[in-house]
Amino acid sequence: MTFRFISLVLIFLTVSVNAQSISTHALGRNDGSNVTYYLLQQLDTSPSDTLLLILQGSDCNSVLQVESIFTSYKNVWPEADVLLIEKYGIDKNVSFSSDAEREDCPDQYIHNDSPEQRVADIQMVLDVVRKGGKYNNLIILGGSEGAVIANLVTTKVDDIDATISFNGGGRKFIDDVLHSIKSGSENSDEAESNMSGFRGFSDHIINSKPFELEVSGHGYNWWYQMLSIDQLDVLKKVNTPLLVIQGGKDVSVSPQEVDEMMQALVEAGKDNIEYRIYKELDHEFINVNGESNRKSVVKDINAWLKSTLRTSNL
Repeated sequence: MTFRFISLVLIFLTVSVNAQSISTHALGRNDGSNVTYYLLQQLDTSPSDTLLLILQGSDCNSVLQVESIFTSYKNVWPEADVLLIEKYGIDKNVSFSSDAEREDCPDQYIHNDSPEQRVADIQMVLDVVRKGGKYNNLIILGGSEGAVIANLVTTKVDDIDATISFNGGGRKFIDDVLHSIKSGSENSDEAESNMSGFRGFSDHIINSKPFELEVSGHGYNWWYQMLSIDQLDVLKKVNTPLLVIQGGKDVSVSPQEVDEMMQALVEAGKDNIEYRIYKELDHEFINVNGESNRKSVVKDINAWLKSTLRTSNL
Protein backbone atom coordinates (compact mmCIF):
# COMPACT_ATOMS: atom_id res chain seq x y z
CA MET A 1 0.00 0.00 0.00
CA THR A 2 1.33 3.44 -0.92
CA PHE A 3 0.95 6.19 1.65
CA ARG A 4 0.82 9.82 0.63
CA PHE A 5 3.19 12.01 2.62
CA ILE A 6 1.20 13.94 5.19
CA SER A 7 2.87 17.08 6.52
CA LEU A 8 1.78 17.64 10.11
CA VAL A 9 2.60 20.93 11.78
CA LEU A 10 2.15 19.75 15.36
CA ILE A 11 5.20 21.24 17.02
CA PHE A 12 6.39 24.26 18.93
CA LEU A 13 8.86 26.64 17.29
CA THR A 14 12.27 25.09 17.93
CA VAL A 15 15.83 26.40 17.91
CA SER A 16 19.00 25.62 19.82
CA VAL A 17 19.18 26.90 23.40
CA ASN A 18 21.82 27.08 26.08
CA ALA A 19 20.91 24.43 28.66
CA GLN A 20 23.85 24.80 31.03
CA SER A 21 21.64 25.68 33.97
CA ILE A 22 19.50 22.57 33.55
CA SER A 23 20.24 19.42 35.50
CA THR A 24 19.97 16.17 33.52
CA HIS A 25 18.54 12.95 34.96
CA ALA A 26 17.65 9.47 33.70
CA LEU A 27 15.31 6.71 34.84
CA GLY A 28 15.24 3.14 33.60
CA ARG A 29 12.17 1.71 31.91
CA ASN A 30 11.21 -1.94 32.32
CA ASP A 31 12.52 -2.71 28.82
CA GLY A 32 16.04 -1.56 29.73
CA SER A 33 15.89 1.81 27.98
CA ASN A 34 16.13 5.15 29.77
CA VAL A 35 13.83 8.14 29.90
CA THR A 36 15.77 11.39 30.14
CA TYR A 37 14.41 14.41 31.96
CA TYR A 38 15.61 17.84 32.96
CA LEU A 39 14.96 20.16 35.89
CA LEU A 40 15.33 23.90 35.55
CA GLN A 41 15.36 25.10 39.13
CA GLN A 42 15.14 28.51 40.73
CA LEU A 43 18.81 28.73 41.72
CA ASP A 44 18.81 32.36 42.83
CA THR A 45 15.78 32.17 45.08
CA SER A 46 14.47 30.00 47.88
CA PRO A 47 13.41 26.50 46.78
CA SER A 48 10.18 26.54 44.83
CA ASP A 49 7.17 24.58 46.05
CA THR A 50 5.65 24.56 42.55
CA LEU A 51 6.56 22.28 39.65
CA LEU A 52 5.67 23.30 36.08
CA LEU A 53 5.70 20.39 33.63
CA ILE A 54 5.89 21.61 30.02
CA LEU A 55 5.13 19.12 27.25
CA GLN A 56 6.36 19.64 23.69
CA GLY A 57 4.71 18.69 20.42
CA SER A 58 5.21 15.81 18.03
CA ASP A 59 8.55 16.47 16.34
CA CYS A 60 11.67 14.31 16.49
CA ASN A 61 13.80 16.81 18.42
CA SER A 62 15.04 17.18 21.96
CA VAL A 63 12.77 19.16 24.25
CA LEU A 64 15.82 21.32 24.93
CA GLN A 65 15.49 22.58 21.34
CA VAL A 66 12.07 24.12 22.02
CA GLU A 67 13.03 27.79 22.18
CA SER A 68 9.52 28.91 23.14
CA ILE A 69 9.69 26.96 26.41
CA PHE A 70 12.63 29.04 27.62
CA THR A 71 11.60 32.43 26.21
CA SER A 72 7.87 32.26 26.89
CA TYR A 73 6.11 29.23 28.32
CA LYS A 74 8.13 28.90 31.50
CA ASN A 75 6.77 32.34 32.37
CA VAL A 76 3.21 31.11 32.83
CA TRP A 77 4.41 30.68 36.43
CA PRO A 78 7.91 32.22 36.72
CA GLU A 79 8.39 31.11 40.32
CA ALA A 80 8.10 27.42 39.46
CA ASP A 81 10.78 24.83 38.83
CA VAL A 82 10.40 23.57 35.26
CA LEU A 83 10.30 19.87 34.39
CA LEU A 84 11.00 18.73 30.82
CA ILE A 85 10.79 15.10 29.71
CA GLU A 86 12.27 13.65 26.53
CA LYS A 87 10.29 11.27 24.37
CA TYR A 88 11.38 7.66 23.84
CA GLY A 89 14.71 7.44 22.03
CA ILE A 90 15.42 11.18 22.23
CA ASP A 91 18.06 13.00 24.24
CA LYS A 92 19.99 16.25 23.95
CA ASN A 93 22.49 14.65 21.56
CA VAL A 94 19.87 14.45 18.80
CA SER A 95 20.60 17.32 16.43
CA PHE A 96 17.83 19.75 15.54
CA SER A 97 15.88 19.43 12.31
CA SER A 98 12.63 21.02 11.16
CA ASP A 99 12.09 18.25 8.60
CA ALA A 100 9.19 15.97 9.59
CA GLU A 101 10.68 13.25 7.38
CA ARG A 102 14.24 13.57 8.65
CA GLU A 103 16.31 10.48 7.85
CA ASP A 104 18.36 10.56 11.06
CA CYS A 105 15.47 10.29 13.51
CA PRO A 106 16.35 7.46 15.94
CA ASP A 107 14.68 4.14 15.14
CA GLN A 108 13.83 3.74 18.82
CA TYR A 109 11.75 6.90 18.61
CA ILE A 110 9.93 5.86 15.44
CA HIS A 111 9.05 2.43 16.81
CA ASN A 112 8.23 3.31 20.41
CA ASP A 113 6.99 6.89 20.71
CA SER A 114 3.24 7.08 21.33
CA PRO A 115 0.76 8.87 23.60
CA GLU A 116 0.62 5.87 25.93
CA GLN A 117 4.40 5.75 26.19
CA ARG A 118 4.65 9.46 26.89
CA VAL A 119 2.02 9.24 29.63
CA ALA A 120 3.75 6.25 31.24
CA ASP A 121 7.11 8.06 31.17
CA ILE A 122 5.58 11.20 32.67
CA GLN A 123 3.96 9.24 35.49
CA MET A 124 7.25 7.53 36.31
CA VAL A 125 9.23 10.78 36.32
CA LEU A 126 6.65 12.65 38.39
CA ASP A 127 6.67 9.87 41.00
CA VAL A 128 10.42 10.36 41.44
CA VAL A 129 10.58 14.16 41.19
CA ARG A 130 7.69 14.66 43.63
CA LYS A 131 8.79 11.94 46.05
CA GLY A 132 8.59 13.02 49.66
CA GLY A 133 6.20 15.85 48.89
CA LYS A 134 8.94 18.14 47.57
CA TYR A 135 6.49 20.05 45.41
CA ASN A 136 3.15 20.98 46.93
CA ASN A 137 1.79 22.28 43.64
CA LEU A 138 1.83 20.86 40.11
CA ILE A 139 0.95 22.74 36.91
CA ILE A 140 0.95 21.02 33.51
CA LEU A 141 1.14 22.89 30.21
CA GLY A 142 1.21 21.40 26.73
CA GLY A 143 0.69 22.56 23.15
CA SER A 144 -0.32 20.70 20.00
CA GLU A 145 0.40 16.99 20.63
CA GLY A 146 1.63 18.11 24.04
CA ALA A 147 -1.88 19.39 24.75
CA VAL A 148 -3.33 15.95 24.08
CA ILE A 149 -0.74 14.40 26.39
CA ALA A 150 -1.41 17.02 29.08
CA ASN A 151 -5.10 16.14 29.02
CA LEU A 152 -4.38 12.41 29.22
CA VAL A 153 -1.92 12.86 32.10
CA THR A 154 -4.43 14.96 34.00
CA THR A 155 -6.84 12.02 34.05
CA LYS A 156 -4.19 9.71 35.53
CA VAL A 157 -2.02 11.73 37.93
CA ASP A 158 -3.25 12.76 41.36
CA ASP A 159 -2.86 16.23 42.88
CA ILE A 160 -2.62 18.27 39.70
CA ASP A 161 -3.51 21.85 40.59
CA ALA A 162 -4.07 23.17 37.07
CA THR A 163 -3.64 22.14 33.43
CA ILE A 164 -3.31 24.32 30.35
CA SER A 165 -3.65 22.71 26.91
CA PHE A 166 -3.50 24.79 23.74
CA ASN A 167 -4.01 24.15 20.06
CA GLY A 168 -4.49 20.43 20.72
CA GLY A 169 -7.33 19.85 18.30
CA GLY A 170 -10.86 18.57 18.56
CA ARG A 171 -12.49 15.31 19.47
CA LYS A 172 -10.90 13.16 16.73
CA PHE A 173 -7.40 13.49 15.32
CA ILE A 174 -8.53 12.52 11.82
CA ASP A 175 -10.69 15.65 11.62
CA ASP A 176 -7.71 17.82 12.52
CA VAL A 177 -5.51 16.18 9.88
CA LEU A 178 -8.22 16.58 7.25
CA HIS A 179 -8.51 20.26 8.20
CA SER A 180 -4.73 20.62 7.84
CA ILE A 181 -4.77 18.91 4.43
CA LYS A 182 -7.64 21.07 3.18
CA SER A 183 -5.98 24.25 4.46
CA GLY A 184 -2.73 23.39 2.72
CA SER A 185 -4.20 22.36 -0.65
CA GLU A 186 -4.09 24.64 -3.68
CA ASN A 187 -7.58 23.77 -4.91
CA SER A 188 -10.63 21.68 -4.04
CA ASP A 189 -9.68 18.81 -6.35
CA GLU A 190 -6.27 18.46 -4.72
CA ALA A 191 -7.86 18.71 -1.28
CA GLU A 192 -10.41 15.98 -2.02
CA SER A 193 -7.75 13.69 -3.45
CA ASN A 194 -5.41 14.15 -0.49
CA MET A 195 -8.20 13.82 2.07
CA SER A 196 -9.44 10.65 0.40
CA GLY A 197 -5.90 9.26 0.55
CA PHE A 198 -5.62 10.03 4.24
CA ARG A 199 -9.01 8.50 5.02
CA GLY A 200 -7.79 5.30 3.37
CA PHE A 201 -4.56 5.46 5.35
CA SER A 202 -6.47 6.01 8.60
CA ASP A 203 -8.85 3.11 7.93
CA HIS A 204 -5.90 0.84 7.19
CA ILE A 205 -4.15 1.77 10.43
CA ILE A 206 -7.24 1.29 12.60
CA ASN A 207 -8.17 -2.05 11.04
CA SER A 208 -4.71 -3.62 10.76
CA LYS A 209 -2.45 -5.43 13.17
CA PRO A 210 0.84 -3.62 13.95
CA PHE A 211 3.18 -3.40 10.98
CA GLU A 212 6.34 -1.55 9.98
CA LEU A 213 5.48 2.03 9.19
CA GLU A 214 7.09 5.46 9.13
CA VAL A 215 4.93 8.38 7.98
CA SER A 216 5.62 12.00 8.91
CA GLY A 217 8.23 10.88 11.43
CA HIS A 218 5.97 8.45 13.30
CA GLY A 219 5.42 4.72 13.44
CA TYR A 220 2.36 2.49 13.74
CA ASN A 221 1.91 2.84 17.52
CA TRP A 222 1.78 6.63 17.35
CA TRP A 223 -0.63 6.71 14.42
CA TYR A 224 -2.94 4.04 15.82
CA GLN A 225 -3.19 5.68 19.22
CA MET A 226 -3.58 9.22 17.93
CA LEU A 227 -6.35 8.09 15.57
CA SER A 228 -8.04 6.16 18.39
CA ILE A 229 -8.14 8.87 21.06
CA ASP A 230 -11.50 10.50 21.75
CA GLN A 231 -10.58 13.82 23.37
CA LEU A 232 -14.16 14.51 24.41
CA ASP A 233 -14.17 11.34 26.50
CA VAL A 234 -10.75 12.25 27.90
CA LEU A 235 -11.84 15.74 28.94
CA LYS A 236 -15.01 14.44 30.56
CA LYS A 237 -12.73 12.56 32.98
CA VAL A 238 -10.79 15.71 33.98
CA ASN A 239 -12.02 16.96 37.36
CA THR A 240 -9.37 19.58 38.16
CA PRO A 241 -9.02 23.12 36.73
CA LEU A 242 -8.27 23.01 33.00
CA LEU A 243 -7.80 25.89 30.57
CA VAL A 244 -8.22 24.99 26.89
CA ILE A 245 -6.85 27.56 24.43
CA GLN A 246 -7.31 27.57 20.66
CA GLY A 247 -6.10 29.83 17.87
CA GLY A 248 -8.94 30.74 15.52
CA LYS A 249 -6.65 30.84 12.46
CA ASP A 250 -5.03 27.48 13.17
CA VAL A 251 -4.47 25.48 9.99
CA SER A 252 -2.85 22.52 11.78
CA VAL A 253 -5.91 21.58 13.86
CA SER A 254 -9.55 22.51 13.37
CA PRO A 255 -10.84 25.42 15.46
CA GLN A 256 -14.41 24.43 14.51
CA GLU A 257 -13.93 20.91 15.86
CA VAL A 258 -12.52 22.36 19.08
CA ASP A 259 -15.52 24.69 19.38
CA GLU A 260 -17.91 21.78 18.99
CA MET A 261 -16.06 19.66 21.54
CA MET A 262 -16.03 22.45 24.08
CA GLN A 263 -19.76 23.09 23.58
CA ALA A 264 -20.38 19.41 24.25
CA LEU A 265 -18.45 19.74 27.51
CA VAL A 266 -20.59 22.73 28.52
CA GLU A 267 -23.70 20.69 27.82
CA ALA A 268 -22.23 17.88 29.92
CA GLY A 269 -21.87 20.28 32.85
CA LYS A 270 -18.04 20.34 32.99
CA ASP A 271 -17.69 23.63 34.84
CA ASN A 272 -14.06 22.95 35.81
CA ILE A 273 -12.96 23.50 32.19
CA GLU A 274 -12.54 27.01 30.76
CA TYR A 275 -12.24 27.67 27.04
CA ARG A 276 -10.60 30.64 25.37
CA ILE A 277 -10.24 31.20 21.64
CA TYR A 278 -7.88 33.76 20.11
CA LYS A 279 -9.70 34.31 16.83
CA GLU A 280 -6.88 36.07 14.96
CA LEU A 281 -3.99 33.78 15.96
CA ASP A 282 -2.64 30.60 14.36
CA HIS A 283 -1.09 27.38 15.72
CA GLU A 284 1.97 29.28 16.98
CA PHE A 285 -0.05 32.28 18.26
CA ILE A 286 1.06 34.41 15.30
CA ASN A 287 -1.34 36.94 13.76
CA VAL A 288 -2.03 37.66 10.08
CA ASN A 289 0.76 40.25 10.04
CA GLY A 290 3.32 37.64 11.08
CA GLU A 291 3.64 39.03 14.62
CA SER A 292 3.91 36.68 17.58
CA ASN A 293 1.33 37.14 20.32
CA ARG A 294 2.78 34.36 22.46
CA LYS A 295 3.85 36.65 25.30
CA SER A 296 0.34 38.08 25.51
CA VAL A 297 -1.15 34.59 25.68
CA VAL A 298 1.34 33.60 28.37
CA LYS A 299 0.37 36.69 30.36
CA ASP A 300 -3.29 35.65 30.11
CA ILE A 301 -2.43 32.13 31.29
CA ASN A 302 -0.56 33.57 34.27
CA ALA A 303 -3.61 35.67 35.18
CA TRP A 304 -5.85 32.60 34.91
CA LEU A 305 -3.51 30.63 37.15
CA LYS A 306 -3.47 33.39 39.76
CA SER A 307 -7.25 33.41 39.80
CA THR A 308 -7.69 29.65 39.65
CA LEU A 309 -5.03 28.76 42.22
CA ARG A 310 -5.82 31.55 44.67
CA THR A 311 -7.01 29.05 47.27
CA SER A 312 -3.88 26.93 46.89
CA ASN A 313 -1.58 29.50 48.55
CA LEU A 314 0.72 29.64 45.53
